Amino acid sequence: MNNKNRFLLIAGLSLSFALPTYSFAAETTEEDAYATRLALANEIKKYRAMRKELPIPPPAGLFGVYAFPEEGQYVVGLNMQQFKFSGMLQGSDSISAEEVVTSVANPFYPNPATGQPPTLRVVPESAEATVIYPFINYSLNKKISLVAMAPMIKKTTVLKTFFGPSGTASSGLNEVNSSGLGDIKMGAIYKFFNAPDRKHNVIFDIVLSVPTGSITEEDINLTPLNTLVNSRLAYGMQLGSGTYDAILGGTYWGKNKKWGWGTQYLATIPLQSANSEGWKYGDKHELTTWVSYAWDPTFNGSLRLRGESQGTIVGIDPKIYGPGLGADTGNYGGTKVEFIIGTNWMYAPGYNISLEFSVPIIEDRNGVQADQDSTIMLSWRSASF
Repeated sequence: MNNKNRFLLIAGLSLSFALPTYSFAAETTEEDAYATRLALANEIKKYRAMRKELPIPPPAGLFGVYAFPEEGQYVVGLNMQQFKFSGMLQGSDSISAEEVVTSVANPFYPNPATGQPPTLRVVPESAEATVIYPFINYSLNKKISLVAMAPMIKKTTVLKTFFGPSGTASSGLNEVNSSGLGDIKMGAIYKFFNAPDRKHNVIFDIVLSVPTGSITEEDINLTPLNTLVNSRLAYGMQLGSGTYDAILGGTYWGKNKKWGWGTQYLATIPLQSANSEGWKYGDKHELTTWVSYAWDPTFNGSLRLRGESQGTIVGIDPKIYGPGLGADTGNYGGTKVEFIIGTNWMYAPGYNISLEFSVPIIEDRNGVQADQDSTIMLSWRSASF
C-alpha cells in the first residue's frame, strides 16, 4: 500500500467512507454498464469491510483522542469552546448580587490603609469565555504520536459595582476584557492497546502545559467610590496558570456495529509550588463517559456525562485585591457534573466536524462563583477516531 492509500485509510477513521463516482455515457454498452456496476459494488464492499475495523468518532470535547496517521504523517485540527455564565452560586445554591454584597465577607477587611469594606462590593453580572486552539498530531511510529496545541483566548465579564461600604445601591455596570495566547500544550499520545477487530482501544496522554499565557492582565475597573481605576484583573480573567502543569490521562473506547462508547480520565497537576506572581491553581481531576450511535455512515450522535473536581487557588497575588468576588482565592474550584449532547459529521473523505452542547446538572462550587449556563464545543479534524 503506497503512502497516498495509507493516508486515505486513516482519513476514514471517522466511520465514513468515500464512494467512487462513475459516469455512464449514452453510448455505454450493456456489458460495460454491468462491469461498471460490478466494480462499484466491489468498492462498496471493500469500504464497508474497512469501516468494520475502525472506531466510531468520539465527541468533540474530548482531549487527546486523535487518529494515529501512518508513520511520518500528521493530522491537523481546530477546536473551539465557548463558555457562558450568569448569576451566582454559593456552594450549590443560587444567591443574588444583593445577598452577596450584604452577607459575604471581604477577605481584605480590615485594612485601614486601603479602607476596605467589610463585605464584597463588586460581583459578576455575566461572563463569557471563548477558546480557539489549533492542534497538530504527528506520528513517530505505530505506538507513539506527538501532539501540540496553542490556545487563543478571549474573556469578558460584566461586573456590577455597589456604591459605598454597605447597602444595595448600585453604581452601575462595567465590562472588563482580556485576550491573547493561552498556555501552549505539547506532549505524547501512547497507543497502549488496540484489539485486532478495533472494538476495544486504550490510549494514554502525557502532556506538558507551558506557562505562555499572561497572568498580569489589567483593565479599567469601577470601584465602590464610583471611580475608574486601571488594576489587575481577577484570577479567572487571566489567560494562563503561570505554572508548568502536567496533564495526565487515559482513555478507553469501543464499538459494536453502530454503537460506540468510552470513558476518559484526566488530571491537571501544577508542577511548581507557585507562579511568578505567588499563586497556583488547585489540582483538577476530570472524568467523562459517553455513548454514541451511527445514524448513517457519515453522521453519528452522542450523549456524554462529565464530572470535574478542582481545589481552590493556593497562594495570593498581592496586586489582585479588594472587595471584588474574583479577588478571593477561596472562590475558585469545586465540583460539577455536566450533561452533554453532540453530533459528528464526516462531510468529505478525511474531514469531519463535531459539535457538542453542555449544561451543568450538578454544581457545588467553593465559596461564591459565577453560575455556568452552557458550553458549546466545536471541533474540525482532518482525520479522527
